Amino acid sequence: MTPKEVLSKYWNYNSFKNPQEDIISSVLNENDTLAILPTGGGKSLCYQIPAIILDGLTLVISPLIALMKDQVQNLQSKGISTSYITNELDQNVIGKILDDCQSHKIKLLYVSPERLQSKLFIERLSMVDIALIAVDEAHCVSEWGHDFRPAYHRISRIRHLFPKVKILALTATATEKIQNEIVEKLDLKEPSIFKSSLKRENLSYNVFLSSDKKSDLIYFLKKYHGSSIVFVRNRKLTYEISNFLIDNGFDADYFHAKLTKEEKEKKQYEWTQSNSRIIVSTNAFGMGIDKPNVRSVFHIDLPNGIEAYYQEVGRAGRDNKESVGIYLFNPEDRIQAESIFKANLPSENDFIKISNCLFSQLQIAEGELTEINYQLDLPKFAEKFGLNLKMVIQFIDFLNTKEIIQQKNYSQNSTIRIKVSPHSASLENNRILEYLQRHYPGIFVQNREVSESKMAFDLHLSIGDIRNALHDYFNTDLIDYSDRFLMRFRFLVPRNSTAFTKKLWKDFESIQINNWKRLQAMAYYAEQNAICRERLLFGYFNQKTDENCGKCDVCISKQKTVDFSSIELIDYLKEQPRTQNEILLKFLNSPKEKILAELQFLIDELKIQPIGLDSYKLIE
Repeated sequence: MTPKEVLSKYWNYNSFKNPQEDIISSVLNENDTLAILPTGGGKSLCYQIPAIILDGLTLVISPLIALMKDQVQNLQSKGISTSYITNELDQNVIGKILDDCQSHKIKLLYVSPERLQSKLFIERLSMVDIALIAVDEAHCVSEWGHDFRPAYHRISRIRHLFPKVKILALTATATEKIQNEIVEKLDLKEPSIFKSSLKRENLSYNVFLSSDKKSDLIYFLKKYHGSSIVFVRNRKLTYEISNFLIDNGFDADYFHAKLTKEEKEKKQYEWTQSNSRIIVSTNAFGMGIDKPNVRSVFHIDLPNGIEAYYQEVGRAGRDNKESVGIYLFNPEDRIQAESIFKANLPSENDFIKISNCLFSQLQIAEGELTEINYQLDLPKFAEKFGLNLKMVIQFIDFLNTKEIIQQKNYSQNSTIRIKVSPHSASLENNRILEYLQRHYPGIFVQNREVSESKMAFDLHLSIGDIRNALHDYFNTDLIDYSDRFLMRFRFLVPRNSTAFTKKLWKDFESIQINNWKRLQAMAYYAEQNAICRERLLFGYFNQKTDENCGKCDVCISKQKTVDFSSIELIDYLKEQPRTQNEILLKFLNSPKEKILAELQFLIDELKIQPIGLDSYKLIE
């Protein structure tokens, strides 16, 4: 079949979006290919259609488990043999999937980049007829990017197993620097490079000055009906904002990385099935969820950079209907973001001190390299040496980034399995074990993800008390406990103190300077109000345009509007005094700035007068 025939048969489309067809042709002509397409630009079709046409397996490498599951389910519903391998599957299931790949029963197999670190997996993969390797979210290969995954550096290592197999790398955003790094790190040979315009005709980018973000959020949610994502900076705010929205009559929920797998899947499913639900989340949400009818995406805090911001706003309007991205900005946001950035950033002295303390704790001599798999309790380590825990975590993450260490069994959450019988005397009058039994069904037969912080909150104990108790139960063989605060890793290179004081510190400093510049670029984007938002975004990604979008807040502010008059406002105030919120909601279809300007004009003309801070009445 031709690509168009496949498109018609399985997706019921008659034509491709530009430049999908050219990308597919490049892949089928056996070229290494890099495709940079905006969110909603149809990246997945660029490898799914060749996978159906080519003989053999297409290996899809993706960092997003939610996306894997969603795409596998979607492809299977079309009758396309597809599977995925994650840590959630046991070895027997994984073995059966690889058997099916070997016998040509599966056309696409989704795996995480970390899976390629498994020698057993690579051995089995070498027996499979691979037709294409597709690397999704390829920007994760760049340590200068906002989403770096060290395992992406190892993808190119499987090319020696399949020297004739071509790679298709895909991403939604890539500056010139990151594009070059993708080509280099994935070892793409004379790649064909395709860039689509970042322009989304149905999506507008807006920044609105806000002194009361909660009230303004309600205002805009009522103005733009439908499903929405509200991005906030931390877990506490996900609870706070979602509860506030529920109290004000919205169908809202919260999401963050520390939820258990079951909680995440439940919330994701309920959100994708709803036309009106609002999800309040940290940046852990949305990248792997394919929901076409998101009408609005809000940011309450300053995003870490324009790359992340563009991708998050890009979750809106994938059904090509009118949608908005709105950042409710306050000048304090920048001050707060900069303070948080600096507070947890190790200085050169901190960096060297943490490295010395780490080697001292693990008793590793200069020049020594062991085969030991180390286990480090990060909070206890930080407390013992008087270190800032968040700085320690940054330091350890950096060592993993630079492949000084390799983290093992990394998980966002702890896991527990109760090993004794449900009727054991050990469970009687034990509040913690009783809690686990009551809140985590199946915990006697399988390891369940748990949240120590939620357990501590519910039982009115400290997290330290919970962890100490769980470690005692583990040591006495009552439970199997994998503590997320325990960092498991092994060293890949010998100890070299000189490297830490010179090269590694310089590398760390350079990455943090780059992160700081990214934050400053985002702050400039938010604070300026003279340049079209879309033009500014496109310029950041080296896509120059002379045209204004005509629909962002900056463009709208320069247009004359005739959809609102002082007569309407005066008539509304004749009935009774009104709060500012009531006035804004009454004239939802008019620009907020115009209404506020008209209020001030009527005050100056002595036609209305303010009552208190935010109410107005007509002067008789």
